[in-house]
Amino acid sequence: MSEDAQTEKPLFAEFTPPTIEEWITATVTSLKGKPLEKLTHLTYEGIPIDPLLPAAATAVATPGQFPYQRGTVGQAQPWLIAQRLEGGQPDQLNAQLRHDLALGQTAVFWPPEAHFTAHDLRTLFQNVDLAQTPLLLPCLSSLPVLAQLAAAHEADLAQLRGALLHDPIALLTMTSQPLDALYDQTAVLTRWAVQHAPQLHTLAVMPTLYQECGAHAVQQLGLMLATAVYHIRQLQQRGVTVEEIGGRITAVFSIGSDFFMEMAKLRAARAVWAQMMAAFGGDAAAQKLTIHARTSDASKSQLDPHVNLLRATTEAFAAALGGADSLEIAPFDANQRPANDFSRRIARNVQIILQEEVNLTKLLDPAGGSYTVEYLTDELAQRGWALFQEIEAAGGMVAVLQAGTLQQQIAATAAARQADLATRKAVMVGTNIYPNFGEKPLPQPEPVVDEIPLTRQPDPQLALAALAQATPENVVPLAITAAQAGATLAQLQETLVAGAEMVEVEGIRPFHPAAPFVQLRRWADAYAQTHGHPPQIFLANMGPLRQHKARAEFTRGFFEVGGFALIDSPGFDSPQMAAQAALDSGASVTVICSTDDTYPEIVPSLVKGIKTQQPAALVILAGYPKEQIEAHKAAGVDAFIHLGADCLALNRRVQEKLA
Repeated sequence: MSEDAQTEKPLFAEFTPPTIEEWITATVTSLKGKPLEKLTHLTYEGIPIDPLLPAAATAVATPGQFPYQRGTVGQAQPWLIAQRLEGGQPDQLNAQLRHDLALGQTAVFWPPEAHFTAHDLRTLFQNVDLAQTPLLLPCLSSLPVLAQLAAAHEADLAQLRGALLHDPIALLTMTSQPLDALYDQTAVLTRWAVQHAPQLHTLAVMPTLYQECGAHAVQQLGLMLATAVYHIRQLQQRGVTVEEIGGRITAVFSIGSDFFMEMAKLRAARAVWAQMMAAFGGDAAAQKLTIHARTSDASKSQLDPHVNLLRATTEAFAAALGGADSLEIAPFDANQRPANDFSRRIARNVQIILQEEVNLTKLLDPAGGSYTVEYLTDELAQRGWALFQEIEAAGGMVAVLQAGTLQQQIAATAAARQADLATRKAVMVGTNIYPNFGEKPLPQPEPVVDEIPLTRQPDPQLALAALAQATPENVVPLAITAAQAGATLAQLQETLVAGAEMVEVEGIRPFHPAAPFVQLRRWADAYAQTHGHPPQIFLANMGPLRQHKARAEFTRGFFEVGGFALIDSPGFDSPQMAAQAALDSGASVTVICSTDDTYPEIVPSLVKGIKTQQPAALVILAGYPKEQIEAHKAAGVDAFIHLGADCLALNRRVQEKLA
């Protein structure tokens, strides 16, 4: 190597790195007098996002070590690709499952059917290697499901991997629950599983429910911790040790569209979980949180299902970067029709591409060290822990649910989200902005009526009668015997909780942010079927193109959200010509598009020209010139559209006018 080469400096060595103060000065200068604080916004979690984010306050954790925010293992490994099985009879589900496993699926996500028996489970899992295929089974109660698994696959039970996703507290927010009886079941089941099914988790915490009702990330983390602590204390009261509980709980998270926040949420969840379990005296295994992630239902829309493909992809990407252990991507058409082979294939292949082509399985915590991700992870962990402490101070998870406090907090967050969508402060592409006016509903398959097969086992009534008299020492064997005798899941559950005291709390309503906009478009479709054309709005464009074009385009986008067809027009030279054209169009709603400077001359005579002949007409002004508002209202302007206007409310108002 030459002497010159040895003395070469790095490319940027001659430049002095700017300080944060210099960045702030340059930014303030570019704002031309506006305060820097104008660029800072608060997330729904209350976290300030500054334009110049400083380095994360905490050091980056080591992969595979406490507090596990960078993953619970020290080497990269693929997450499990889960695909939900739904509907159909056992033989049909078996064919679907084997097909999916052959094409890249690596785990089963199946909500057990209430009418299924152990015989049905044998059919469902026939020719499926359950030792190599983890099971993720959301259920109303773990013991009946495990009894049927034991009856159907007794020889393989010790090799079963996965989780019985049962969260009594999450179920309580949907319907009344026999909490004491459920925890009694879970306690004996957990002790039994330690000996007979050591790789099968027997309990879950499901913050997914709260996200689907509108909760933000801090609320999800606080509720996850409070729920887990309630679970642990209930099991400890029944003689189950932390060592037996630890490492047997799975957390289920929905992943929404806030990419960085969702990624940080999973990292923060592992950190606060490790801290909580360490406080209980849990060992390293107990401190490692297993996370199943699923793409959010709340972020999807029926209006433009193909956009759901894109949303699901970014959500899956965030889950992968956040370190989910297993992942389910809902098919893009899941909220419109039963998923078909194509939509299931696309959902599955998104995960395979992320693993095999994007090579995410070769990286440990790809986002680690990012200022944004580390900052959000730290903020979420601290705020989530603080909310958990508040819940504990108020008496714990059930007490706070009974008081209705959590329901009110989640409802407030959902309302804030809905308000931001209504005013388009938050964007949902294809729903409240850039609607695809020509989008056709997806074709629906012919309805198939599946006959529920009759029980093909001996009468289980004697076995169920014995189960009804079970003690904690023999309840699991008797439940397995009843399952072997042909008892359905529903029969097992009814027998196990018969006579139990029910606990009831105020429910939490699911949050469907796109639903109000879906209603707008459905009304417009019904109008078109009745009248032979979509509901119409006339654009009274004034002056040359440069004078009206921007506001005319804004108006088009604003009202196409409601399914309106905009009748365009050239720029009129006079208000009288514009008023006559509006009347001739047959539309009973007119939007005036021009500039603030020209409005004082144009608006009074244009509005008068329309309302003299059509007093009930609705006249709207594009823009919001503050100094002119009262004068325009006095002249007869009914509403104003502008950035920040309530798009949802104004579209509703116009539809009510036409109705």
